[in-house]
Amino acid sequence: MQTHLLTELQESEARFRAMFEHSAVGIGVMGLDRRIIDANPAICRIYGWSREEMIGMSAADVTHPEDNPYATRLFNELITGQRDSYEVDRRYIRKNGEVFWAHVTMSSVRGADGTPLYLVGMVIDIDEQKKMQERMRESEARFQAIFENVAVGVAVMTLERKPIAINATTEKIIGYKLAELQGVDPRTLAIPEDRNMDVEWFSDLIEGKRNSYVMERRYRHKDGHIFWARVNYSLVRDEHGDPDYLVGIIEDIDDQKRASERLAEQEADYLRTLQQRVQERTHELEEANHRLQSEIEHRTKIETELARQAASEAVTADRNRLARDLHDAVTQTLFSASLIAEVLPDLWDMDINEAKKSTEELRQLTRGALAEMRTLLLELRPSTLTQTRLSDLIKQLCEAFIGRSRLPITMNIDGDCELPPEVQVAIYRIAQESLNNVFKYARATMVDVNLYLSPATVHFEVCDNGIGFDMNARKPTSLGMRIMRERADAIGADIQINSTLGSGTCVEVTWVADPNRRLKVL
Repeated sequence: MQTHLLTELQESEARFRAMFEHSAVGIGVMGLDRRIIDANPAICRIYGWSREEMIGMSAADVTHPEDNPYATRLFNELITGQRDSYEVDRRYIRKNGEVFWAHVTMSSVRGADGTPLYLVGMVIDIDEQKKMQERMRESEARFQAIFENVAVGVAVMTLERKPIAINATTEKIIGYKLAELQGVDPRTLAIPEDRNMDVEWFSDLIEGKRNSYVMERRYRHKDGHIFWARVNYSLVRDEHGDPDYLVGIIEDIDDQKRASERLAEQEADYLRTLQQRVQERTHELEEANHRLQSEIEHRTKIETELARQAASEAVTADRNRLARDLHDAVTQTLFSASLIAEVLPDLWDMDINEAKKSTEELRQLTRGALAEMRTLLLELRPSTLTQTRLSDLIKQLCEAFIGRSRLPITMNIDGDCELPPEVQVAIYRIAQESLNNVFKYARATMVDVNLYLSPATVHFEVCDNGIGFDMNARKPTSLGMRIMRERADAIGADIQINSTLGSGTCVEVTWVADPNRRLKVL
């Protein structure tokens, strides 16, 4: 008998061990000190620890600190016999530190005398389920916020069109609360002649022949007044594709409808009036046509004379501008050169080194004056701007700048290509404006001018070490910056203007040629 009982016990233990080892559910055995006695492979996979690592660990080691007090209380209630088991969703910590949710069923195993021997816990990883529930709660909250605050009326209805839920906008449009509409077909709110307008459309919607439909009809508000509304009915299907419920979007278009009616009446009145006036005006126009022809001939003569005068004034203005430039740049440069030339003989006798410096300064001034004169000649003959290489134009601008400002320029020119006329003129004007700004405002002691030309790209930059300016304080629409940006935009170039107080200013222009029309190398 004892042998038979022993065999049954061994078989029972073998079955339990097989179930324990191969169960898809995590199973752990815990002593009365909350330390783990045994753990099956499934629970090891859940927590990320090996069986050897888990045995001897305290349950508190794998329980989230915020959940541990409650877990301890439940554990004590099991030990003291206040409860035989419990189920709870709780946060735990994996070996890698990751926090996850698990559903735990914990039971106490007692001896024949009722004394607790150990606890058996079954653990199911529900982390993804919890996250999905949280996402669903957030989604429902967002939907509810949209549902309640959207500017159009929204109603959820049964397939018999009995309202299930309506938002505040719907209540405002129709004047009824949801409780007042229970069991009411919304069609009965429409005036009798409009109630059956959508019978065929609604049938098609239920049968799946259409996904939605829109209609306009008249309704009676709770206070009795009639108004126009536009209703969009949509059918929502369940996971099997069967009709589940209806969603109606309602918009109060009464003002719009009345405005349309008034507009139609006004248009009809206007057309009638217009027809009358057309007949009256036809004769007047025929008479006025002759007078207009005479006026046109007279105006043509006047406009021709005005154009001649404008052209003459433009030439005069251009000459005046060139005269100012000549006075401001060339005349002052030549005056400075003449002063140096007058004292040079005496200076040569007094201090030959100073005389050499003055001679070099005189050379720079005369070269600058010559460059200024050439620049002015370019203004007199604009076609020269496109007939001269851009590299030569930039050199000429730099020489004129040196003569005018007496500042050193470091100039680097790499490559030479034949540019489209409009591109060459735009880059030349940007260079001219940049150097003028350095001369007028920068207080610089050094200027770098770089020009890179290749069959695919043109890159030009002017950088100085002057006082700079605050990019945030300077208006981006200031005249000089705006003109340079407009010139760059006109040719499809990218322009960057960067400046920092005390660190100078840099103007960079990059133009990329059409890949299908690469530039000719000179």
